[in-house]
Amino acid sequence: MGGTDLGVTVHELDSGRPGPVLLVLGGVHGNETGGIVAAGIVTASPLALDRGKVRVVPIAHEAAFDANTRESPIDGGNLARSFPGDSRGAATARLAALIDSELIAQADALLDLHTSSPHTDMPLFVGCVDDGTAHSQQAVRLAEGFGIDVVWTHPEVGPGRTLSAAHDRGVPALYVESPEGGVLDSVYLDAYVSGMRSMLGGLGMIEKSKTLSSPQLWLHGNGDVDTFTAAAVAGLFLRKVSLMDQVRAGDIVGSIVSVSGERIVDVPSPADGYVTTLRRAAVVDAGDPLVGVTAERRHPTDGVSHDQAARAGSMR
Repeated sequence: MGGTDLGVTVHELDSGRPGPVLLVLGGVHGNETGGIVAAGIVTASPLALDRGKVRVVPIAHEAAFDANTRESPIDGGNLARSFPGDSRGAATARLAALIDSELIAQADALLDLHTSSPHTDMPLFVGCVDDGTAHSQQAVRLAEGFGIDVVWTHPEVGPGRTLSAAHDRGVPALYVESPEGGVLDSVYLDAYVSGMRSMLGGLGMIEKSKTLSSPQLWLHGNGDVDTFTAAAVAGLFLRKVSLMDQVRAGDIVGSIVSVSGERIVDVPSPADGYVTTLRRAAVVDAGDPLVGVTAERRHPTDGVSHDQAARAGSMR
């Protein structure tokens, strides 16, 4: 499958034998270069598939990539909020419809490679929906075997995402995030590429690795950054916690201050848990997301947390 009038280029590796189709997307946000380069590395990597196909789109939103922006410079659309799209809509909606109908609909599993934005940090983690459906349970198993220390599962996913489009089609889907959006880091690139290979192993498309470690921390909760604690007023955000710190509801995680450092308003933690998103850019407008806090998931049978279970050697 080649390019289209909307600029989608798909690289395909076909084993020549029946099996699953894994779709790998990078660049759904045009300024998240880590996911783009990791997907590009996959296209140039030797993959001796035992069965099935891998389809890779290194740059899903080429117009946004060319402009080094999160949204489309053509219509202002955010591709990661536009699925399943509209084939008769504006450019971003048409692109979403193309990817949904021609790629996600034909896939047996999806891996969407994101990074933090240049303004807000998130930890290195692999995430998926976990709502009890059969395809979400398969996604959870793939996430457990991805080889990244932090797994973040969600009871639901916000509308317009690649994950929501895949979920509606019964396709198990994972996404990956990492800190320092807009910065290339070989550690994170290696984690993305090795995780993709682990996913291929989990799908039975290559031999499964015997050396992967279990997740050290399992989080469960809302992953919709659009809904996280937002700035009440414009100003400068002074952080008082670090990414992945444990906090309690009501703890002061930061303040909005003036240019002279005078406190305008404190920002409390909305819940108990781990700081999983944290504003990096100091200048904020009212409504900008500042911090997200996510609870640790507990083991379903004995109440032991996943990181405790991992240390005890009893990870399920």
